[in-house]
Amino acid sequence: MNDIRRRTVFFVSDGTGITAETLGHSLLAQFPDAKFRQIRAPFVDDIDKAIDCAAQIRDAAIEDGVRP
Repeated sequence: MNDIRRRTVFFVSDGTGITAETLGHSLLAQFPDAKFRQIRAPFVDDIDKAIDCAAQIRDAAIEDGVRP
């Protein structure tokens, strides 16, 4: 039985995140059988935004049951 869990992938950037997301898509293409939920976190350019992003990542790990 093939039990593939969905994994959440975060593309975190201090800019628009387009470059990070494009690179990420190239990397994720190496896993065609995997299921991904992709979240872009642009403009993470100060400590408060980084803390908020880290909280989202922790929540995703709990929700998905696997590390993002």
